[in-house]
Amino acid sequence: MSYNKRAGTLYEQMFATEALIRGLDVSNTIGDYSPYDCIVDNGKKLMRIQVKGTQARQQSGFKVTVAKGNSLGQKVARGPNCFDFMAAVVMTGGDAHWYIVPEAKISSQMTVKFFVNPNSKGKFEKYKHGWDLIC
Repeated sequence: MSYNKRAGTLYEQMFATEALIRGLDVSNTIGDYSPYDCIVDNGKKLMRIQVKGTQARQQSGFKVTVAKGNSLGQKVARGPNCFDFMAAVVMTGGDAHWYIVPEAKISSQMTVKFFVNPNSKGKFEKYKHGWDLIC
């Protein structure tokens, strides 16, 4: 099994655990062909969640790929309305920093960059620990 598939599975399980702790119900998809990884039910609404994660620092921040496609082929941007939220975890040492980002804020970006510095003015930092968006 590739490292990326194994890491993706780990991040999905970490998300499910965090969501369950917060009182959300999580339903996983079967297969890996859907544009989202799971469905979350907060008791009022069902939401499609795309889970991403990284632990590799690149220059000043951490980057996750939002585009679809495998590592051997050409990556292409996702179209609109593929998921409702992206839940991205940035691992720094033993700490998990979760970003819950609405799909509309990502639009057709190929990658998204996160900065875990508490003083960062990065575009997506306002979504850090944004569990209230789905709870």
